[in-house]
Order: sequence, then structure tokens, then C-alpha cells
Amino acid sequence: MAVRKRSSYDKEMIDNNDKDDFPVRKNIRLKGFDYSLRRDYFVTIVAHQRRKYFADKRIADSTINGLLEQRQTRNFKLYVYCLMPDHFHAIFGTGESGLSLGAICGGFKGVTTNAFWQWGNGRLWQKRFFDHIIRNEAEFWETVAYIRNNPVRKGLVGNWEDYSYTGSVDL
Repeated sequence: MAVRKRSSYDKEMIDNNDKDDFPVRKNIRLKGFDYSLRRDYFVTIVAHQRRKYFADKRIADSTINGLLEQRQTRNFKLYVYCLMPDHFHAIFGTGESGLSLGAICGGFKGVTTNAFWQWGNGRLWQKRFFDHIIRNEAEFWETVAYIRNNPVRKGLVGNWEDYSYTGSVDL
């Protein structure tokens, strides 16, 4: 199996005995970092092809219900969340769950995709999620404000408290 560089962005292609070339995705996680450590993470998950699936109240409600159900059954921390028409923000904490951040996000995406199939088909979410490790209390509260004010910045409401899909659980 020969490997060759595809671009200056360190994407690689695999030539598998003259079969179609498949891209190898670059790992965006911190190398050597244990994502199951008791930390808090700012997470963004984007809808597939940035479609505005969550403008549909049924899909938005089932997504929030799936989120809250996962938090209850899997015992991770959910400090704050905001479901926008085409993406989702939250601060998750692994807490006592023993789960990695990938397991938390994967569980959420799986449960909500299964619920989505009542009204749609195909993929609900992009394959990956974006995360930022929250390093201190000041950054935590800045991130809470950023998440809460997302619908205000996008012109959906005048006050974050008026947006139905913003909430706090373990704050």
C-alpha cells in the first residue's frame, strides 16, 4: 500500500492496489490528551451540510429531549446548551461518568439521529465535532455567555432567555 501526500494541509490518499483513492482524515484531537479526564469542554456539533433541520420544532424538541435523556442516563455534566437552526453548542463535563468526550458526543449524535428518522432520512450531523478544553473559571463563564447569546447574535431573539432551545442543567 503506497501513501502519497495530497496537499500542503497534510491530507493523505491511500492507493489500495489501483482501487479508488480514499482520503485519510486528519485527527483534530490533541495528541496524547486523555479526553476522559474530569474536564469541561466547549463543544460545537454542526448539522449535515449545515441544513437548518432544527428550525423544525419537532426535530428541535426531540434533539433537546435526547440530549437531556443522555445526560441523565450516562451521568455526564451538561452545564449549558444552545440548539441553533443548523448547529449545536454546549459545555459538557465528563464528571464521574468515566466517559470520553467522544463517547458523550457520539451517544448524543446517535440518539438524536435515530429520533430524527421519524421525520427525515439520512444524516443529521456532520461526522465530526469541534471541542475546546476550558482552562479556567473566567473562560468557563465567557463560554457560557457566548453560548447563551448565540441566538441573540443571529437575530433570532432579543434576549437569550426568550429562546426555547437554550438551557442550563448543571450550572
